Amino acid sequence: MKEKEYLDAIHWFDESLKQNPKFADSYNNRGLAYQKIEKIEDALKDFDKAIEIDKKYWEAYYNRAEALFLKRDFQNAMSDYDKLAIPFKDSSFYYVSRADVKVQLGNTAGATADYEKSILLNPKNAGAYTNQGYLYFENKEYILAKNNFQKAISLNPKEDFALNNLAFILNIEKKYDEALKYVNLALNQEPAQPFYLNNKGLILLNLGKLGEAKELIERSIRLNDKNGLAYQNLGLYYQKKGDNLKAKENFEMAKGLE
Repeated sequence: MKEKEYLDAIHWFDESLKQNPKFADSYNNRGLAYQKIEKIEDALKDFDKAIEIDKKYWEAYYNRAEALFLKRDFQNAMSDYDKLAIPFKDSSFYYVSRADVKVQLGNTAGATADYEKSILLNPKNAGAYTNQGYLYFENKEYILAKNNFQKAISLNPKEDFALNNLAFILNIEKKYDEALKYVNLALNQEPAQPFYLNNKGLILLNLGKLGEAKELIERSIRLNDKNGLAYQNLGLYYQKKGDNLKAKENFEMAKGLE
């Protein structure tokens, strides 16, 4: 859906609530629409209201937890997920979401257990393999991560996060042509994703396509100027071009964003 469609939906939920201000579903659904257009505070207010009306509206707790995650309020997100342990005990997607919060809270063992539970409940949940793979990736367990990303892609060939991270690992393995193939597949799904653009830029640097690489890395920085890896890669570009001064400037920028 496009932003206008979400705004239209919000308008109709507004009208619904004028007719029935105690209808918890309308608050929950309007909250989801606000979340889709990144109005997280408005979304949270609506989820709060839905829960105030119906204390056992478990879906609203789940949606509020996701909004709190986006707000990076991980402790309160975890509190909501804990409330869902019994009503959502058979939901594979619930365990993925709870695991994602545990990762942010530094509970690696708990996150691993939740990803495993998610996969046990639904062996075809591509997102579970992807997110568990990223946990391995962050811990530099690249073989395990690679296996997970490949499994995720076999279940959902459009799993862009898995495609991009598999490309990153293949780049580390110096399988540059194969890495380029996978990052292009990721960008087919999300053409303006700055991390994917930067990753492709690094692969192109390693393939010796310096001009194309620089263009993509600089575009990545325009989209997200807080990504230290992009400045690191721009520094590598200037290093390869023999401009050590600009290389140093970008390496220092990267270090400052660590």
